[in-house]
Amino acid sequence: MRSKRTAALLALTVSALTLSTAAFAGEVVWWTPNWGEARAKELAGKFEAANPGITIKMEVTTSDGLPQRVLTALQSGGAPDIIEVQHGWVNGYAQNGLIIPLDDTIQDKDDYAKAAIDYVSWDGKLWAIPYRMETRAVVFNKADFKAAGLDPDHPPQTWKEFVDAATKLTGNGKSGFAITGGGEMGNTITGSLPYIWMNGGSIISDDMTTATVNQPAAVEAVTFYTDFLKKGLSPASTLENDGTAARRLFIAGAVSSYLGGQFDIPSIRTENPAIDIGIFQTPHPDGKETAGVLGGWSYIIPKDAKNPGEAKKFLQFMNTSENQGFFTDTFPVRISSQAQPRFNDPILAVFKSMLPFARPVPIHKNWVQISQAYFDGLQRIMLGDQTPQEAMDQANEEIQALLDS
Repeated sequence: MRSKRTAALLALTVSALTLSTAAFAGEVVWWTPNWGEARAKELAGKFEAANPGITIKMEVTTSDGLPQRVLTALQSGGAPDIIEVQHGWVNGYAQNGLIIPLDDTIQDKDDYAKAAIDYVSWDGKLWAIPYRMETRAVVFNKADFKAAGLDPDHPPQTWKEFVDAATKLTGNGKSGFAITGGGEMGNTITGSLPYIWMNGGSIISDDMTTATVNQPAAVEAVTFYTDFLKKGLSPASTLENDGTAARRLFIAGAVSSYLGGQFDIPSIRTENPAIDIGIFQTPHPDGKETAGVLGGWSYIIPKDAKNPGEAKKFLQFMNTSENQGFFTDTFPVRISSQAQPRFNDPILAVFKSMLPFARPVPIHKNWVQISQAYFDGLQRIMLGDQTPQEAMDQANEEIQALLDS
């Protein structure tokens, strides 16, 4: 009797587990950032209509804390099926065995910008499908420039001209140039690292064995960046501000310029159409070239994804030429997608002109943690806790430990 009861209970348990597993068969859990939520829902609906056996379960992410959230999910074994991440994070995941290669998933690979493909390749394999690429430029209010006696048709090109312009633009409750200092680490890295590069410095050496962020060229660039806050040219809220906050302050008329992306333009035009928007390349040290971070986003599939087959099918749908061009906020990685009319808006010309000066971040397995150490150093400077040299000396020690690990 006891044996029959145990057997019946075991059969019921197995049956329940089978039903539970079946309930999730064909479900693709997709982590997608909030800025593309509306378009993501539209494309997910179209895919489900064409593939009735597959359900797309969207989980909307936000930038704040995303690097650590993704890393924790990948390491825990409880990751979703698809995650959208910045290009620069991908190689660390690959080198640590946290994601699967996608060479069997990408279609029309020759139609993708080589720089983006190279960014997410390692050990002869493709570890993500890049769909969005970008670099930043300075977004400015032409009317503010005129009011300050500046010529909006001849914006600043050098660091000295940039500071002089920001100083003239600051006053009467308005800040000349808004930098980012918190809210989301990625915006601050993207905003400050190019100044180090264009000044001849780096965070780590080219062979990725030595921390170099405390060297004179890097410290001078970090000082230039943080001085916008310390000299009162950037808003008092800088330490809490991410890129979205900077854009909102610009829209509200509280700042005259900030480092933005082409994805900002629709919001500015919609929320304050009275602003006459101008764009100029990020200023550089006298006699040197500008620089920018080659940014953008890619899709990855974690090694512990529950439904990788269905996830790959969905990625192929998302990355047709038409759908990739529809989904991205910036330039799509597929060359054919860039032919869509919305990428020919004249205001995008300067952003496009910055792409040849854009560089990838170092492809190191600990780049996310290295970025955090550098970011923490920037915050110590802006809080007034350390001088730029002291902050970068501490960051250098922390980064070297990560390189040696």
